[in-house]
Amino acid sequence: MKLVISDMSCQHCVTRISDALKGVAGVDTVNITLSDKLVEVTGSAAQSAILDAIKGAGYSPSVVD
Repeated sequence: MKLVISDMSCQHCVTRISDALKGVAGVDTVNITLSDKLVEVTGSAAQSAILDAIKGAGYSPSVVD
C-alpha cells in the first residue's frame, strides 16, 4: 500500500508515523520517503487499520493507486 502524507514535513514526523505503523498487527515493513511525502507499507494489515494508525498519530494520509 502506498500513501501520500502531505502534512509530513520533518524527521520527527517520519518517526511518529513509523512508530504508529509498527503497532499495527500485520504490518511487515514501512518505507518512508520524506522528500516525496510517500509511505509504503507491506504486509497483511487492513487498509483501515493503517489509515487509522496514521490519523491517530495526527497526520492526513491519502491512498495512492
